[in-house]
Amino acid sequence: MRLHLLTGLCLAAVATPSLAQVQQNNPNAANRSFENDSNVRSLQQEQTTQSDTLQMNSEQNLSATPAPNTGPDAIGPRGGTGVIGR
Repeated sequence: MRLHLLTGLCLAAVATPSLAQVQQNNPNAANRSFENDSNVRSLQQEQTTQSDTLQMNSEQNLSATPAPNTGPDAIGPRGGTGVIGR
């Protein structure tokens, strides 16, 4: 959630790159604009990577969960409560 807000603020800050690039009295304006654009792209890539990783982990967890054995030959749990010392 914080990353979404940070990305939104960065996008708002660089919403006018063309104005920065045409400033004749500031030769570094275009470089700053390109730097801001690069930072926004980096944040977006990081957000995409984190989202993809989360999705992949979720899919792996779902596929690794065995289906319950509920057929006619199912064997119930054995032993006590499963807690040691009781």
